[in-house]
Amino acid sequence: MPSDHSDLLTLTGLSAHIGGQTVLQDIGFSLAAGQCMAVVGGSGAGKSTLLRLILGLRRPAVPQCGHLRFAGREQALATAAVGKPDGIAYVPQSPAHGFDPLRRLRWQWKQLQRLLGGQGDSDAVMQALGLPPLHRAYPGHWSRGMQQRLLVAMALLEQPKLLILDEPTSALDPLIAAQVLTEVHRVTQARNIAVMMVTHDLALAARFADQIAILNKGRLVEAGPTQRVLADPCCAYAAELVTHRHWQRGSIQETAAA
Repeated sequence: MPSDHSDLLTLTGLSAHIGGQTVLQDIGFSLAAGQCMAVVGGSGAGKSTLLRLILGLRRPAVPQCGHLRFAGREQALATAAVGKPDGIAYVPQSPAHGFDPLRRLRWQWKQLQRLLGGQGDSDAVMQALGLPPLHRAYPGHWSRGMQQRLLVAMALLEQPKLLILDEPTSALDPLIAAQVLTEVHRVTQARNIAVMMVTHDLALAARFADQIAILNKGRLVEAGPTQRVLADPCCAYAAELVTHRHWQRGSIQETAAA
């Protein structure tokens, strides 16, 4: 995918190993502010490994080469870990990985606010995602869809330039998944926040992503505008993936509107 000076994130030549075995090889793409990219591929393709390296995590995969340019700052990925780049927020795939079940949601929200130094308009974020007051609720008092939405709200409280979603709908049924991503899409578009979403679900990618990047066995085998990739894939793996997955835009739009 070509890069230009308007790109928020540009990744070039990323290769990584785990115990001497190559798990990512020569990965490169670009993402502009306000765009949504879906990273798609089967289990073991390297999707979550890719996210971890962008987030500055160096275990278990260790980058051997590659450069990351984000918000005008460039770093060599094979150098010592420098932590998560400023301006990137992350939402885990399951609310169980994001909340302490023994702490009230309000307490966890306040802890994040203190960590961030009180920055961000918390009321606006909550309202934008259609969330009710936290009151004295524990995580188990809320549905998984509401918990997932609150995790997104907590990520948005950081006022990120890029929001990374790791399988954000894997724990949700299709209707709730579409509703959650509809709200996320609306808020991030309004705030010009880029989104990188790892997913197995081509229907959700078709509905929400501007770009699709397809990984297979650690290689980026296809990348480009969503409509082009789904309608006219260039490589055999992408063609097989598109042929055998139900991804038509019409069906997911009807689900989200139901």
